[in-house]
Amino acid sequence: MVTLFYLEGIARIIVDKDEDSPSAEAAINVGGNGKVFGDKIEWRLRDGKPCAVITRVSTDKGSRLIVTSLDKPARPLGQERTNEGARRAAEIVCNNEAGTNSGAVTSAAIPGLNGPAAEAIRAQIKKEDLSDPEVHVFYGDLTGNGTKDAISFVYSPIEGGNGISLSVWVWYDRNGVYQLARNANTDDIVGQDPRDVKFAPAHISVTTTVLKPGDPRCCPTGTKTFTIVDR
Repeated sequence: MVTLFYLEGIARIIVDKDEDSPSAEAAINVGGNGKVFGDKIEWRLRDGKPCAVITRVSTDKGSRLIVTSLDKPARPLGQERTNEGARRAAEIVCNNEAGTNSGAVTSAAIPGLNGPAAEAIRAQIKKEDLSDPEVHVFYGDLTGNGTKDAISFVYSPIEGGNGISLSVWVWYDRNGVYQLARNANTDDIVGQDPRDVKFAPAHISVTTTVLKPGDPRCCPTGTKTFTIVDR
C-alpha cells in the first residue's frame, strides 16, 4: 500500500510492503501553488510482483519523479526528472535483488551520479551521511595537462526541516583515481540547477538559479555565475 501525505510544505510517500518489512518513507520539499502529487503512480514489477514504485511530485526544484524500492529494507531511492531516468533507477533495483536485499545502493541508483568519479562521490556521500541526494556532476581539465577532473553538486534534504543542503566537492583525476581537492562552502556558491560549467587551470565557473528580491523561497528566478578557485 502507498500512502501519499502532504502537510505544511512537505510531501510524504509512505510505502508499506508487508508485516515483515518496515515502511519506506520519502519526505520531499514541495514548491509552487499547484497540485502536489501526480494523477497516477507506476508500479515496476519483478516476476509479476511489485519491486518499486514511481510517484510524481511538484517539488521545490520543479516536477520530479520519486522512486521508492519495495525490497527489504524498503527505502526511497531518489528523484528523477524524466520517466526514462525513473524507470532506469527502478530497474536497477528490480534486477539486482541480491544487492538491494543487502541494503546496498548502487551508484546508478543515486539520481544524477555518473562518470568515472561516481564511486568517489558515492563514498563521500556515505561519509557525510547525506540522505536522498540528488547529484550534478561535471568533468573538465583543472590542470591544463589533459586530466578529467570533476566538480559535484550534491543536494540533500535537511533532516527535520524544510530546506535543502548543498555540498560542492572538487575532485582531482589522479590517473583515474579521484581525490577530493576542495569542499566548497556557501561563501563560494549557492543556488539550484548548476549549469554552464567551465573548467580552466586552477578554477571553475558555474551558473545557478538563485533567489531575487521578492522571490518566494520555493521558486527562485534569478541567475548568478560563481567562480570556485582551486586552492
